[in-house]
Amino acid sequence: MRKVMIVDDEALVRIGLQSIIDWESRGYRIGGVFKNGEEAMRAAAEEKFDIVLTDIRMPGMDGFALIRELKRLDPSLRFIILSSYSDFEYTRQAIQAGVNDYISKYEMEPEELLRVLDALSVNGERSGVPETAGEAGSLDDERAAWLTRTKENRDARLSEHCPALLERLGRWGGEARWVVLMPLPRTSGYSQTERKAMALQTEEIFSRLDGLEYFGEQDGLLHGACALREGEQDDSIRLRQIAEELTAAWAKNLNVALVAGAGNSVTFDRLGQSRKDAERAAQMCFYDGAGIYLAEHVVLREMAEQERLELYRQAKNKIDFLHFEQLGDEIRRRIGDPAARLLPAEWQRVGEMIATHLMNLMIERYESDPESLRDRFGAAWPLNEAFRKLGTQAEFVGMLQEMLARAQEAASSLHASRGWVAKAKAFVESRYGEPLRLEDAAEHVSFSPSHFSQRFRQETGEAFSDYLTRIRIREAIRLYNETELSTEEIAARVGYLNANYFIKVFKRMTGQTVKQFKSRS
Repeated sequence: MRKVMIVDDEALVRIGLQSIIDWESRGYRIGGVFKNGEEAMRAAAEEKFDIVLTDIRMPGMDGFALIRELKRLDPSLRFIILSSYSDFEYTRQAIQAGVNDYISKYEMEPEELLRVLDALSVNGERSGVPETAGEAGSLDDERAAWLTRTKENRDARLSEHCPALLERLGRWGGEARWVVLMPLPRTSGYSQTERKAMALQTEEIFSRLDGLEYFGEQDGLLHGACALREGEQDDSIRLRQIAEELTAAWAKNLNVALVAGAGNSVTFDRLGQSRKDAERAAQMCFYDGAGIYLAEHVVLREMAEQERLELYRQAKNKIDFLHFEQLGDEIRRRIGDPAARLLPAEWQRVGEMIATHLMNLMIERYESDPESLRDRFGAAWPLNEAFRKLGTQAEFVGMLQEMLARAQEAASSLHASRGWVAKAKAFVESRYGEPLRLEDAAEHVSFSPSHFSQRFRQETGEAFSDYLTRIRIREAIRLYNETELSTEEIAARVGYLNANYFIKVFKRMTGQTVKQFKSRS
């Protein structure tokens, strides 16, 4: 497998060259990516490359000077110039410098670059000739194996499974933090091309900064380690500086906001134990957005089983009685409390639970069909799946508010289209002065008493008896204000044959006695 060096001062070009081709499947391996000639020379002095892809105009040592120095170091190297300059003078200088080919980096197609590379003869052999992986290949294998092993067992030891990686890390000191990097979650997600570019950008920066080791990508996270250097008491400042450089690079080159989580510092051999802390720390972005989060400053908890059951019970009760606004206020209060922050996965479960209850309400109570519900809720339907796409607190609250508002609108609309409630209320308005029973109202709308009682409470949020009492006391207040009737007469007119019982109900409903009410009127 041929080892390729890429040298270009433009980060986007460096990233693009790495991502446009599946190098290893075509018999090549990117051995190093550098932003100037000086970095490339230092790397070439320590390890062997086969092919160099280099820009011409770079700060400091330009491409031609780099080619001359590299040829002195290794005459067998093959060179391809990638540049935006296409005039004859540059072509002539490239030929004189012994360059094997010269193509425009902005007009280059992957197949054209591969054609040029495959045509090169390296040490008398064509590309695709197998060769041993060597130390670098072994390290790559160990990095991949380390990611898989620590995902399955956080207590895995580097010394037992990845000795080469342990030796490499050991150059920096004795302890390190696991570091995870990810883009700030967004509803639309990120494409494979974007994620590959993030990985390449990160790998490049990790490769040229002291004390950093890049492991690779797994489950949407980029993993690595930051060593606590010998004599360094507090690495948080250096971690933040590294994060700032990565943040600037991702923002400038990829237009992506960076989230970094750093686990607790542990010995290299027990580095896997820092992974869970780093992954949890990165989840703080749900609340506070992009940035770097250190494990020792992060407190995120799982919801206790009893707490979860109580929240689910309260939410279901509010949904059943159509108290959507109250439910939204309660969830906003809980999620906005900085002293009791839950893991984002807990809020995802809460959101899915609320969504499931809302769907059941629409389907079972109002007998809505899926097509009409899809029209009402739009892209949020099916509701329980909507919360799986959310990555921040603001998105969660926004989705919940929209969902509850649409549910309220749907319930009101569907409720209005079912006239039995209005019919029952009109019956009460016309008969409240009589000894009215729940059975009478149920018969009036052709429901059984038990079904009527349950459905009336669900639709109105109050029991039928409470509604009847409220209407009677409302009418009593009107009669006190507009007539000179006695309490006994008013009690009889609003359906109470026992005046003493009426007085007790009046106080319970209004908070004052009849005498107090009349004196203030």
